[in-house]
Amino acid sequence: MSLRAALLFSTAATFACGANTGGQSAPPKAASGRAPAPTLEVSRQLITPAETTSVSELFERGEARARAGDLLGAAADLDRVYTLDPNGPLAAEALFRAAEAWDLSKDNERALERYEQMARRFPEHALGSQALVRSIRLLCYLERWQRAGELADLFVAREPQPRPFDAIVAHSAKALALVAAGDDAMAMRFIEKGRSIVESGGLDMAGRVPRDLAQLYFALGEVRRVRAERIKFTPLPPNFGQAFEERCQLLLDAQSAYSDTMRAYDSHWTAMAGYRVGELYQSLHADVMRIEPPPAVNSERRRQLFEGAMRLRYAVLLGKAHGMMEHTLSMASRTGERSPWVERAEQAKLSIERAQAEEQKALDRLPYTRTELLAAFDRLAKGQAP
Repeated sequence: MSLRAALLFSTAATFACGANTGGQSAPPKAASGRAPAPTLEVSRQLITPAETTSVSELFERGEARARAGDLLGAAADLDRVYTLDPNGPLAAEALFRAAEAWDLSKDNERALERYEQMARRFPEHALGSQALVRSIRLLCYLERWQRAGELADLFVAREPQPRPFDAIVAHSAKALALVAAGDDAMAMRFIEKGRSIVESGGLDMAGRVPRDLAQLYFALGEVRRVRAERIKFTPLPPNFGQAFEERCQLLLDAQSAYSDTMRAYDSHWTAMAGYRVGELYQSLHADVMRIEPPPAVNSERRRQLFEGAMRLRYAVLLGKAHGMMEHTLSMASRTGERSPWVERAEQAKLSIERAQAEEQKALDRLPYTRTELLAAFDRLAKGQAP
């Protein structure tokens, strides 16, 4: 037989003159009046052209590589342990440690696959609950909201008394799944559950917050963002001033939640939150600029005044959006973050710069001074013709 093919066999079976016993020596026949001799458990062996080792030695080598920082080597060894002996005494821990090594090496897909497999195959193992929590974290990181919500439900069903941060991960994941599905009211209920744990445990002190709170605060920002952008100005509502004030307040509330997300100093969640803040201002600017002129704007002169007044008054929103995108890109450059959110921020920044240039050109074409345009806006705010 060629040594190019890896041969798995039991050491005990090598010396036995019978069938393979799966890693155990064949039990001797009991002599008359005497107890049978105890069986001997021998670690499964692996022979290849390059090495001869056992499953336990392979596990120990994987652990040593992980401690030394050789994450890819550790992941390969620990994966082999599980593949060679998926029902053995080291299988569960090897699978979890392999997932952990892939996780630390930033291979999210391989890590997620193994964490989920661990949670499915070994739910009663001491590491089974942690595998499930880590699966939820990675799913949120990858923005697979629906699956994250499903595993959050499974975690809550399995763990009646979870650790505080694990519960926060589950509640915030469920909230993000509900926001993505359009149910912000139910999402808010899960966010409040998470915030109650934070408050009762004093987990949010001044300064930097634990990373798991970033996920919770981002979910809160998402609920407030959705509610803010639900307020539209076309057709113009009869209580425009009140509607505009309500949207601005929701925008500021969302910005506050996203700012709390950034306090975790996690570059990925910070990029997500930073982009969302800039998007809030950009979206508000786009919506107010769609407002149709009121009936009193019934001449070309008044139409020009209306257009100029609106452009001048709300240009500040584009400025805030641009500043937030620049801040996000600066953070990404400093930390090496290259997620899709950074690409979105880059595209948004270019879009805002084009909009700002077009705004300035439009203002330059109008035959009015800045003072005249601001006076026209004041009259519009009072419901008068400009």
